[in-house]
Amino acid sequence: MIAFIQNMSLNSHNQGGSAKIFQSLLDIDHPALLSVNTNPASSPVTRTISEIQLPLRPYFGRLEHTRLHGFIGLLDGLFGPRFEQRLRRVLRDFKIRLIHLHANAYTLLPVIRVAADLHIPYFLSIHDDLEYLSRNHLLRKAMLAGMARAWRSAKGVFAGSDEIGQEYSRRYGAREYRFVTDGLRDVAGAPRQSPEKSLRLYFMGLFHNTYAQNLRAALDALKIVRSQRPDWDICVTCRCGRLSIPIHHDDVPVTVLPFAAQAEVEKDMLTAGLLYQPMPFQEYARAFNRFSLSIKMINYLGSGSMIFYHGPEDAAACKLLRSYKAAAICATLNPEEIAKQLLDAVASRTSIAENALALARSQFMLVDHQRRFWQPILAAL
Repeated sequence: MIAFIQNMSLNSHNQGGSAKIFQSLLDIDHPALLSVNTNPASSPVTRTISEIQLPLRPYFGRLEHTRLHGFIGLLDGLFGPRFEQRLRRVLRDFKIRLIHLHANAYTLLPVIRVAADLHIPYFLSIHDDLEYLSRNHLLRKAMLAGMARAWRSAKGVFAGSDEIGQEYSRRYGAREYRFVTDGLRDVAGAPRQSPEKSLRLYFMGLFHNTYAQNLRAALDALKIVRSQRPDWDICVTCRCGRLSIPIHHDDVPVTVLPFAAQAEVEKDMLTAGLLYQPMPFQEYARAFNRFSLSIKMINYLGSGSMIFYHGPEDAAACKLLRSYKAAAICATLNPEEIAKQLLDAVASRTSIAENALALARSQFMLVDHQRRFWQPILAAL
């Protein structure tokens, strides 16, 4: 049996891109596995994947989302030995022969120690830079040292982008990695046709606080477009559960929908005009931008609608989209400039959508990523 260990539930639709990647990779015939959710917060009730919750430490409710979060991180180290004992018991009881570990949290340290003690080989999935993720953690130095050991000792590594695989090879030593991320079962046969006088902006997925200034600038830009094109159908739909910015009375219509399964999201995109892809402009988020590929971008690519990328030009997603001319690129927070670029995008959305479909077919078909993921794991069993 294989143990998938990560600090999230694999049975949830609203725990971010990494959970979505693993759900997609597991949506295929595979060996028996057990998901081990190490997140202190409770897991969802509905289950499609066999999962147990093995929290690293107690959960402190609202304090987890305050400035005290960094200090709470000290408890990761304090409760680490107890977590190791419990993890050993689970791995033995379930006769685990191989571990797949999502390397994005302090859990990395006790897991690789237990794996070494029990002589269980492990594979790593790395989607985001641990230097960025651990920036406010008081045990950051130990986490990064553990990442270096894990990189060198893992049986295999799956990188969420070539950028992060190359960067970790530079930091921790050259080694082979496999590019594995989310993928598409199929793609639209042709670009979707939108009504001529319409500008319907659509966003789906977790709405991070770092996107707030992007969306505020985009809403201000849409007001400018509305003043210039008063007969157009202009609106924004966000399937994200909630927004962290206030909506003004004079904004264009904004609809916020709850999280939903992939099938529902795909229905949404049938009527979407421009698919909104924000990336944070904040300086502290540069490492996130440079090394992480957005999962929503992959879903957008196969829809047949045009992507409107709104973020820094040095982001991994931006470089990829630009190289294929697969999105309209907007790298400013100036509403007047955004308004101009939105109108330019509408005029060329068919050709851009065609390029996005080509990129989807060449790099993001799910069957290719599933094969890349399972091939070395099956060989190691």
